Amino acid sequence: MEHKDANSKDRNVTRAVPYVILASLICGLAFAATGELKIGPFLLRFCFPFVMGFAVLGAYAFLFREKGILDRRMTAVAFLLTPAVISLFLLLFTTYVLPDLFNLFDRLMPDGTNIAVTAFVTVYSFTLVMTLAGHGVISTVVSYFRKYTARIYLSIEKMKNDGTDTRRNKISRWVYDIPKIIDIERIELEPAEDDGKFPMRTFYTLALSTFLLGLAVSSYIFLNPIFEMTMTLEEAIIVTSLITFFIPVLVVPWLITRDIGAKVKSQARDYYLWKGMKSRLYAGAFAFMMFFSLFAISMYFGYDIVRATYTYVGYVAITVYLSLIYAFIYTNYYHKGFREGIIKNFNEAKKRDR
Repeated sequence: MEHKDANSKDRNVTRAVPYVILASLICGLAFAATGELKIGPFLLRFCFPFVMGFAVLGAYAFLFREKGILDRRMTAVAFLLTPAVISLFLLLFTTYVLPDLFNLFDRLMPDGTNIAVTAFVTVYSFTLVMTLAGHGVISTVVSYFRKYTARIYLSIEKMKNDGTDTRRNKISRWVYDIPKIIDIERIELEPAEDDGKFPMRTFYTLALSTFLLGLAVSSYIFLNPIFEMTMTLEEAIIVTSLITFFIPVLVVPWLITRDIGAKVKSQARDYYLWKGMKSRLYAGAFAFMMFFSLFAISMYFGYDIVRATYTYVGYVAITVYLSLIYAFIYTNYYHKGFREGIIKNFNEAKKRDR
């Protein structure tokens, strides 16, 4: 019954996603065109409808979410108390470290509103949007991959090294970074045993990966001279935060591939597909050089490094919070059903293909 419910939800989500993206694109362009045609305001207005669109999709996904691993009451208390603690920290941060953020709060609330009230309303609202958008983004990844992964694996089994591979197979080989020297015999799954407990390793990996990729994005925006000259402090923080909402789309696929133990069997050696996906995603040397190259450029042109550092501090705090929320949503509500669904669909597809 749960499998049928999951398939039904996957169908509804995959059908809705193209409409969500199209509506967000139209609204983003229309909304962006109503403001200043500068990079900062344009990106801010353009990105916002995408987050809200996936938050609406996330409301549906939240209502039909799978049963979480942790106790519901404990989870509810954590989601109620954590924003209060964050709000207090934010007040101290804006008072003693980055007073410029007061300007952002003043624009978010009506004139005369107490700054403490503004901080609490902002954090709780941001947490709600993050939670709903998190369900929307993660349910999208889960639905598409649970539905199509079995087909992809079966197509990989049919790959040859004689130049007759289809374009789809070539894309799969590139995504999974499958060496051409490997003669593919079959795909096997080697999932670890599920003990029913909260998978801390998955939670930690997703949170850390989302944070590091988000930091790479912020490095480009914060230290790029073009953005430095055209975006305010508040715009840079908000735009990079909105972009970070969608980073789990890059992380969850290789993470679930690792958790189901998908590997290529060949006469030479086994090749785990998640390692190829991860290597494509994390070009460590490139990211390292990009960061320090942009940092050097910023210093050479005399840009305010103190400003960039403070902006980083604000963005890092937001990204840590967002990464933890996304990791919890995926690990607590989606990981188990996602994992079991792919394994079940793959085994059924293998039987039909015989």
